[in-house]
Amino acid sequence: MRILKEISVPNLCDAGARILKNIKPIIPDQKIVFGEAITVKTSGDDWGTVVNTIKYARNKIIVVDTEGAKTAVWGGLASTNAKLKGVIAIVIDGSVRDVEDIKSLKFPVFSKYTVPNAGKPLNNGEVNIPIVCGGEVVNPGDIIVGDCNGVVVIGRDKINEVIENVKKIKQKENLIKDKVMRGMDLGDILKLE
Repeated sequence: MRILKEISVPNLCDAGARILKNIKPIIPDQKIVFGEAITVKTSGDDWGTVVNTIKYARNKIIVVDTEGAKTAVWGGLASTNAKLKGVIAIVIDGSVRDVEDIKSLKFPVFSKYTVPNAGKPLNNGEVNIPIVCGGEVVNPGDIIVGDCNGVVVIGRDKINEVIENVKKIKQKENLIKDKVMRGMDLGDILKLE
């Protein structure tokens, strides 16, 4: 799976990974991050469940379903704690705040919205169940990859197939790029009319 460190989200989309729609990085030049999902289902009023999940998420990516709520369930303090505890990243179908703190920490956060207001520490959600994030089902243990383009999910049973597809796509792209660099027109190479 180390190969995922070198593959962009667009290439993974082309290879069969499922895009988490409208989920964007907080850090505009976000480098590639990847890891296993630990899932959270909660409401936009409950940041407690998300923050409590940090203690179980070392070397994982927290993926949160708040059904696109516009109340923040994540911010600067949570990012600081997660970074110190070895969490790889967080992906939220919902909202975050404290963008300036997240950027200065360089902690990988992907979300649908940024807002200034937060919910409460209710801690009444569920962890490690199938959820929907960005319109796609995400199961605990699925592989999540994010970069400056967005986020994809790959089911564990599909990872080898996607990686093989990516290798073929990269080979083809390299051949096309070589022809472009030698002066050929991309439209001609692709036989567009």
